[in-house]
Amino acid sequence: MKKNRKGFDGQPAPKRFEGMSQYRPPLCYELVGRTLELVMDTGRDYMITFSDRKTLRFGEKGAEAAEYAYDCLKAEEDTYFVNFEVTGAQPRTGLSFVLDMEQSLVTACRCTVGENPLYPRMCKPRIYFGAIRREDGTLNELRHGFTDEMVGRAIHWRYGDVEVLHVYSSERYYRITQTREGMEKLRTQKPEIFKRLAKREREGVYEEPCNMIKIKDGIYVFEINEETANRSRGGGNDLFFLMNLDRMYDVGRSFGYSDQGVPENYTYGAYGEYYDASELLSKESTGFIR
Repeated sequence: MKKNRKGFDGQPAPKRFEGMSQYRPPLCYELVGRTLELVMDTGRDYMITFSDRKTLRFGEKGAEAAEYAYDCLKAEEDTYFVNFEVTGAQPRTGLSFVLDMEQSLVTACRCTVGENPLYPRMCKPRIYFGAIRREDGTLNELRHGFTDEMVGRAIHWRYGDVEVLHVYSSERYYRITQTREGMEKLRTQKPEIFKRLAKREREGVYEEPCNMIKIKDGIYVFEINEETANRSRGGGNDLFFLMNLDRMYDVGRSFGYSDQGVPENYTYGAYGEYYDASELLSKESTGFIR
């Protein structure tokens, strides 16, 4: 078996930026000891085995599997979020899976960074759908799919003492800002950040491309790629959120580089509440063609 986990070669593991990982909920170990066959719509099948609490084996069916360090989190009773990096891949590659055990379905995100020669830190996400082969050998013919059910909503998310307002302005783009209360707090506590955000809002709306996917009633994937941030300041990550809107919390990951250029691929969690962002939603797009 190939050994691709960080540090397996005896060398020190590379420095990583851990960001908001301090706010994530406890990791989930319920899948330990299980092997799943992922039958993807790309025509390729994969095997994933959760060896223990820290490592899994993953590879194309019939080929040699490799071992990786992983995180697993839960969105609800039968829906799991699994994340790891394909260590040593060029370009850097991260894999994230939503394993919907209730419906025996899977949504996968393969994200790379370094493909764009003009913006070497820009991420490129690719979304794939498929099914998990059941114990009796059958497959669900249904699939998770892209949705517009989130459009027009806004949620105020709290990652510990970090707050952000996500405004789901269309099925292809989202807007990000602070609540009115959050802006007032920044005005007094972090005036430099307040000035930057206030200037940005005066100039228009800040939007980034996104994907919205329905897993089941109340459970959604929200994936965003910070392309605008990359073009304006040379940095920006891909973020993947698995949201439980019945209980108003999410789990997810950030893949890319920190502002200091340190690689990152960490998981996190947040609690949210709906927010009235009608004023921002009423503004016309300034960066993208609808």
